Amino acid sequence: MKKKLVCFNHHISEITKGDTDAMFDLFCQYYSNVSREQFEMDLLKKEYVFILRDKKSFDLKGFSTIVQLELEQENKLIRGFFSGDTVVDKEYWGQGALGVSFLKFLFMQKLKKPLTPLYWFLISKGYKTYLLMANNFSEHYPRYEKKTPANVQNIIDTFSTKLYGNYYDKNKGLITYSQHASNTKDCLKGDVTPISKEMMLKNKRIQFFATHNPDWQSGDELACIAKMTLFMPLYYQFKVLKKMIFKKKKYKIINDIKVTQDV
Repeated sequence: MKKKLVCFNHHISEITKGDTDAMFDLFCQYYSNVSREQFEMDLLKKEYVFILRDKKSFDLKGFSTIVQLELEQENKLIRGFFSGDTVVDKEYWGQGALGVSFLKFLFMQKLKKPLTPLYWFLISKGYKTYLLMANNFSEHYPRYEKKTPANVQNIIDTFSTKLYGNYYDKNKGLITYSQHASNTKDCLKGDVTPISKEMMLKNKRIQFFATHNPDWQSGDELACIAKMTLFMPLYYQFKVLKKMIFKKKKYKIINDIKVTQDV
């Protein structure tokens, strides 16, 4: 029986020492160049934490941190939610618990101020984080299909500079830790999410990520953004339904072939 995850959203003040220990231990399994002091400093800068637990044992198996951002563009308020460190135990990769919970969170935030543009701002040091955005949000940037609009690029640049200062390379759209001699930033371990030539040939989004963030293994992160709308839940449900229909058709074709072979 496949292990299942359940997701809980907590304010940062609600996180216990035991959960912090478990989060750090999990973080160390997948990242190199890790400092407990830096980990806790980064954690305290966030407002919310999504904690993923095994449905049966209730052990902590993943987490993602969130902080709210704001800026003014053409005299209009722009809201954003930045997701920082995100780690999920490899045994549970591919499950949608975190994505669904985060989508619900953004939707509720959108309902509070429906006329104010709302974005998910994230930085991707691995292709899986990039795909989490690209595969689930219809409007996201940067992307291989088209150039990032100037107003959206301005939001990315503003949020990135606000959070990372001189580490942000505006020309490349990257948080460029690898170019700083004093770099002590954590980075994914080489065997966690490797990118092969075959993967890039099969998936244009993975190819785009690897091309635009060539030093991701050294800790560089691609600054990204996705727009949250009131129609996003419908878009997500459509994707789930489409995937279910495809699976049923695929199963039927395989079953029909088996029956033919048995005759």
